[in-house]
Amino acid sequence: MVHSPRQLPEQSHRLDAIRRTQSHFGWTDTVIMFSNSTETDSRVQRLYDAALILTAIALPFSNFLMSQGAFLLVIAWGVDRWKNGPLFRGRTWSYWQAQPVLWAVLALYSWELLSQLWSTDWTYGWRVLRIQLPLLAFPLILTTARWDQRLGLQRVQAALAVAVIAACGSCLWMGMQKSGELKPRDWSPFISHIRFSLIITFTWGWWLIRWFKSRKQVALLVLLLITILGGWFTWKTASLTGAILFPLILLVASWQFLQLRRAVLGLCVAGVVTLGVVAWHLLPIYPEAHTLEAKTPRGEAYVNHSERCLRENGTHIWVHIAWNELNEAWSSRSALDFNGQDERNQELRMTLIRFLASKGLKKDADGVSALSDEEIRWIEEGIPTVLEKTRRGLRRRLDVIQFEVWNARDGGNPSGHSLVQRFAFLDAARHIYQQHPVLGVGIGDLPHNYDAAYSALDSPLDEEFRLRAHNQYITFLVAGGPMNLILWLVLLAALIPLNSLRSDYPTSAAVVFLVVIALSCLTEDTLETQAGVTFAGFFIGLFGRRQPAQV
Repeated sequence: MVHSPRQLPEQSHRLDAIRRTQSHFGWTDTVIMFSNSTETDSRVQRLYDAALILTAIALPFSNFLMSQGAFLLVIAWGVDRWKNGPLFRGRTWSYWQAQPVLWAVLALYSWELLSQLWSTDWTYGWRVLRIQLPLLAFPLILTTARWDQRLGLQRVQAALAVAVIAACGSCLWMGMQKSGELKPRDWSPFISHIRFSLIITFTWGWWLIRWFKSRKQVALLVLLLITILGGWFTWKTASLTGAILFPLILLVASWQFLQLRRAVLGLCVAGVVTLGVVAWHLLPIYPEAHTLEAKTPRGEAYVNHSERCLRENGTHIWVHIAWNELNEAWSSRSALDFNGQDERNQELRMTLIRFLASKGLKKDADGVSALSDEEIRWIEEGIPTVLEKTRRGLRRRLDVIQFEVWNARDGGNPSGHSLVQRFAFLDAARHIYQQHPVLGVGIGDLPHNYDAAYSALDSPLDEEFRLRAHNQYITFLVAGGPMNLILWLVLLAALIPLNSLRSDYPTSAAVVFLVVIALSCLTEDTLETQAGVTFAGFFIGLFGRRQPAQV
């Protein structure tokens, strides 16, 4: 090509057409990539690679290392500017027009910044904007930088796999070294187990796609390790989000391969059946009044609430209760006051009748006598059901969900019930939005508006459980009004172009990432923590830049 005197080689706009036929999958694809930036300097590329690898390794391990990775990326970007000149050198306006993700990120962050104008608590608003800075920084840097995207993605994929495998193994090993009963978060000492489950499932899906395409043994080995260790971690931490994402990602990752679609449809049917079975187990079952006994063997009248469905391990809790016998029998076996609290600050008598129900015993003197000394001690500790000792992980989580749903049906207090109390969160958010339907309350005024909403609604939630919506979409809506939510949805949609034959068609990994982040925002304020917003911003930046490589 001969350039005019005014057209430098690095400023030329080159069209590279790469045609690849993948006959072993029975499909062909044409990728057209426009290159209108200068050739990547090897030293600059190494700096970018180091920053990307450090950030990928840090994701499942350390918030501090995430910050260092971002800082190193800023340094690489600065060196890039020093070596290659200003952002616009060698790039035409058409390049910037082809970056919808960048413009969507800038618009979203600008609107949130603007919402400070109608906030009264600027301190809290700046804090939120600082936390969400990675959502702006990563896409801004990675879209404007001159780096080899194909090479960068390959190295991030490898580094992320190593980090996830190492982190899962470390978490499981450290958890098994601990004594006593472990809560789900105890299995994840590095970052939130919920955020980690997102990283695990995304990495698993990315390597699943790679194995489907390459059928290489290395990809299969990595996939098996993540499946075993990541699945085990998800089970131990009882992460429902992770448990849902594994089959969903399998569906998304395999759908593009024609020979797998029959299996995918079978998976869909199995998923629907599974959901039906779970829903069936959540249906309330009420005791049959004519089958209930009226008196204990000692003659005390039973208290029977046949209108209540709450069960523990299949036995109804609110039937066959003899309060006087329970009081006397308990006092003969424990020094704790029957009408006081257990060691978890729960009503001891409620813990007792739940535990007796979980053993299939009536709540009377004979039921207490049937308990072992060890079980008496468990009740004193606040353990309300024998299932807490016999079931673990996701299986135990399903038991808890059943109890929460049935307790809500009986009019019980939802405080501390992670699933049911979310409806109270959403009710408070609805109340706030009704008062500020156009612009929202401003990014800085969420906390005190939630406090006011809970008070106005006379919420049944205890003070310590009056939290935010736990839904990123609702948080955007309440904080910045419909425009804020629309901009977030536009950002997500921008990851997938309307025309799949365009040069900026995203990789399959980007689609998997979109599924992960979109689902996580339904159940969590994903962008309110450093781990969550770094994960989101990092991969929005990696995949959002157009002319992505297929990896």
